[in-house]
Amino acid sequence: MATQGNPDYPLISDFYPHGAIARKYGLFLEDTGTWKRAILVIDKNRIIRWSKIYESGENPNPMDALVALRNLP
Repeated sequence: MATQGNPDYPLISDFYPHGAIARKYGLFLEDTGTWKRAILVIDKNRIIRWSKIYESGENPNPMDALVALRNLP
């Protein structure tokens, strides 16, 4: 069984209210009621420091975020 471990950073899930976080960051697709597939790195001030939007059906690669985090100032 795969787990997320215990990261020392918060992870966001956009379950309820439906799409609230996705709407805030421009990732909610109103016509389908779904989200764009994306990984965002957001700082403590809620500023996006890195993001990558993936094509529909493409699985986001967490290594993309890890590389981005390592390259942040």
